[in-house]
Amino acid sequence: MNNFFKKIRYFAEAIIVKLSLKFFTILGPQKASDLGSFLARMVGKIHATHKLAMQNLGKALPNLGAKEKDQILENMWDNLGRVVGEYVHIVKATPAELMEKYVIIDGETRANLDFLKQNKKGGIFFSGHLGNWEIGPKIFMHEGFEVSTVYRPLNNPYVEKMTASIRGSKLIPKGTQGSRQIIEALKKGEYILIMADQKISEGEPIKFFHEMAVTATAIARIAIKYDVPLIPVRSIRLEHFFKFMAKIERPLVFQKTNDINKDVADFTRLINCKLEDWITEYPEQWFWVHDRWKK
Repeated sequence: MNNFFKKIRYFAEAIIVKLSLKFFTILGPQKASDLGSFLARMVGKIHATHKLAMQNLGKALPNLGAKEKDQILENMWDNLGRVVGEYVHIVKATPAELMEKYVIIDGETRANLDFLKQNKKGGIFFSGHLGNWEIGPKIFMHEGFEVSTVYRPLNNPYVEKMTASIRGSKLIPKGTQGSRQIIEALKKGEYILIMADQKISEGEPIKFFHEMAVTATAIARIAIKYDVPLIPVRSIRLEHFFKFMAKIERPLVFQKTNDINKDVADFTRLINCKLEDWITEYPEQWFWVHDRWKK
């Protein structure tokens, strides 16, 4: 009986998602972004996760005043709502359309992309839930990289099938099978894109800002074992518009020792340090509602 009601709920959710995607499509890119912002700012501040976001913000950036925190979270809801409103327009755009209409690449990033194109090993692009993280795969596709995105499949199978089918990029699900696909792709000189800022059930406690947080170490372990570069990448939202600056940096520099476990922990800490720098620079563009320091 429970499974029956779960299927009914999943089906109802899928209908709502499908209608929402159609509605945001009809609105057009900027109006969809604006509406997403309005709805998120209206609902977000009265939702239970707003309190969690405030707690997380206090843990990471304790020197902020009350007004600063309120403004950061106001702008966070603005960004998250825009991510939702923009989703259908990003996934349906071709890489060329996305780059022409919505993404800017500066000279430093262009030079770093050219540097990476000389690398025949493949590598791991790591990012976080900043700006609009959905734009990453098509940026790299446009630049000629063979890239797959590692993601967590949605619990609702109907919504999962619907959203996966329109993404227009290669996906690798998290898990044992996904790990094999990652290694196979890297061995072929391809690239993997993964979010490195999520809370996971299995990992190691690694310092993130001022407290320890359970952190995935597989990214660092794979990079060390297969000798592939770890490349920091992110998107920065420009003002409150459907426009982004893509930032691709040089690979992280890391000196290995003879202690693999220590190397993995230290390399993972470097990843967290990079995320800290990004979040401190644009705190309003990070996903503070994620329970990152959950014990």
